[in-house]
Amino acid sequence: MREYLELKRDRDDDEDKWVEHYSSKHQILLLGEGDFSFSCSLATCFGSAFNIYASSLDSYDAVVRKYKKARSNLETLKRLGAFLLHGVDATKLQRHPDLHFRRFDRVIFNFPHTGFHTRESDPCQIR
Repeated sequence: MREYLELKRDRDDDEDKWVEHYSSKHQILLLGEGDFSFSCSLATCFGSAFNIYASSLDSYDAVVRKYKKARSNLETLKRLGAFLLHGVDATKLQRHPDLHFRRFDRVIFNFPHTGFHTRESDPCQIR
């Protein structure tokens, strides 16, 4: 408990960094990440990712197979302290064991995964 309070105090003393609508003090949930580039950008700007929960509908294996920069982005996020989740269905968050009781200041769903098995860049999928 003492270590937690010291860590919390140290984090509270850190400078509050802002990127548009997002603060390094916000608890941020990112849903439907593709190659995790958005969450990686936020974490890099903040200099830390301890406040970031980044998730994808796809499994880890599917993500790194689909997106060539995903592995690098995920490694950076992990190194910066992000909580990474795969196989997260945004329509069932209330049942997810890691998210069920969490509260977030910001929830970001940039480009929802369509759930189809064809290329996501296909104009029909985007429509």
